[in-house]
Amino acid sequence: MKIRIKKVTALLLSCMLLFSISGCQKKRTAKEVLESSLKQSSKLKDADFSGEASYKIANSEASSSSNVTIKMNFDTKLQTVDKDQLKMSMTSTLNMLGQTMDMNMYYSDGYYYMNTNGTKQKIKMDIAGLQKQIQSTTGQTSLPAKYYKDLKLSEKDGNTILKYSINNDGLNQYVKDVTSQTTVTGGSNSIKVSSLTGTKTLNDKDLPVKESIQMVMESGDNETGSITLKMNLTYHNPGKSVTVSLPEDLNTYQEISN
Repeated sequence: MKIRIKKVTALLLSCMLLFSISGCQKKRTAKEVLESSLKQSSKLKDADFSGEASYKIANSEASSSSNVTIKMNFDTKLQTVDKDQLKMSMTSTLNMLGQTMDMNMYYSDGYYYMNTNGTKQKIKMDIAGLQKQIQSTTGQTSLPAKYYKDLKLSEKDGNTILKYSINNDGLNQYVKDVTSQTTVTGGSNSIKVSSLTGTKTLNDKDLPVKESIQMVMESGDNETGSITLKMNLTYHNPGKSVTVSLPEDLNTYQEISN
């Protein structure tokens, strides 16, 4: 009987110790989760994601106002061939004013290829330019943690939900990043991002499995009007390798200048 009591007592003490240790473990802050997610994402070599976007263009003048909505669906795959080589395949469909435009974009050997409703063109572009082109197309941001604010954490279905917004310095940096590689007339002074908010759904490795973004852009030239971008992204098998298939007729694309 004494031996049995000793065993029970030892088991109870072990359980108490286990629970006390678990209770003392530090719960991560929203900032720590964000920093971990950005770090883990930066290590990824390949990516496979799809999404849908809507662009609401609002023009407002003293005499009249009008709204135009553009919707786009896209599917993107990125593969790292080696340290200095990337392959990309992106298919998208654009709907505007009752018209539908199918676009296929590719990247290989330093060229960005575009097939728009059968019109095939290519442009010389380095990897940094490709990354910013993807950022401007999909609304994604690679801004560092110092530009994030209003961080809020929650849990859902075993995933971590992180809500955020971008501060003014981050908004200005985002505009510079995007316009440095696009053909926006007037550069970074021609547009102004007045707000950028988002929600990241992270798995147990702090990699995003879903992301929602809302951004409002205005003219930087005292013109009236704004563009509201809403984006929903889904990441397929984050952290896994991706294989990109390219069409065989890329050598027939006509080269155009920047």
